[in-house]
Amino acid sequence: MKKHCLVLILSTISALVLNGCILNSTGEKYRSNSYQVSQVNQKQAAEVIDILAILPAQIAVDNSEAQTNRALLGAILGAASGAAIGNAVGGRNTVAGGLLGGAAGVAVASTSENTVLVEGVTITFIQNDKTYSSSQVGSSCEFKPGAAVMIQTNATETRIQPNSSCPGS
Repeated sequence: MKKHCLVLILSTISALVLNGCILNSTGEKYRSNSYQVSQVNQKQAAEVIDILAILPAQIAVDNSEAQTNRALLGAILGAASGAAIGNAVGGRNTVAGGLLGGAAGVAVASTSENTVLVEGVTITFIQNDKTYSSSQVGSSCEFKPGAAVMIQTNATETRIQPNSSCPGS
């Protein structure tokens, strides 16, 4: 029975670690070529700009949804593991083990940050004879100096569309 409990504990820990890797926000919804439903089939101002430079950047994106999902999964896995361990010990320990395991699962899973850093770029460009800079989620290989299309959804939001492709894509 001890071997069974050890396997269950290791499985739970592995699931929590894997869950932490999988559920981190990737920033995909912030990419220049990702749109909200309200922006689809809508006319938006577009302009051809001249990219001068592309620099790597790190963009801090919200990770709170992933953190909530991890806490829920941690509670479920922790409760199941705790109940199994409590049952293996015997007596009335099943319920107590489940409660303690669930609390421990939430505590472990809730230790992640509310934001994560994702790969981004800072693009320096010329628009109407003025030089500007825009940082956005994306890879440096998606952009190259030269002409590119910039979509402006409001006065302050720019979406410079990729004008290159990454190797292997």
